[in-house]
Amino acid sequence: MYTRHRDKAKEYTRNLFLILLAVGVVIIFFNLDVIRKGESVFSKSADKKLKFTGRLKQKDYSEREVDRLLKFVKRYDEQIDGVTVKTSAQDTYTNISDNTELLFEIAMVLNDGTTISTPVRRARRKTLVAEILYKLNKDMRAYQSLKKQGKKMDSLVNTM
Repeated sequence: MYTRHRDKAKEYTRNLFLILLAVGVVIIFFNLDVIRKGESVFSKSADKKLKFTGRLKQKDYSEREVDRLLKFVKRYDEQIDGVTVKTSAQDTYTNISDNTELLFEIAMVLNDGTTISTPVRRARRKTLVAEILYKLNKDMRAYQSLKKQGKKMDSLVNTM
């Protein structure tokens, strides 16, 4: 009789522990937005903000290259509304390899309505993402510098 009472107490304690564990997992799952700095687990906002047009589409970039670009977008997620990378090859019929010269343009739209665009630039395919990131960082620094000076702008073309 005494063992049956002890077994019921163990079962009750175990069930209570499992319920608390399940509640904890549910709370953590639905609060992942806070952990991911506002980016929802279900809708990746940075993925939606980065677009590729022209000759190279997103599938033409490696996963690592796209991740590097998304990392930039995530860093400035609160400021950036969208980034579009447009690429083209000088010879439209050529197959693209690591040494192919590509032309690229970047258009970045910020949440305050400012549009930052670059003139057409050249890069080899193997250094394309590094060149894009260099230009994006440079444009964002120029924008932040002008913003810090109190200047209001609708568009910015950073030719430097």
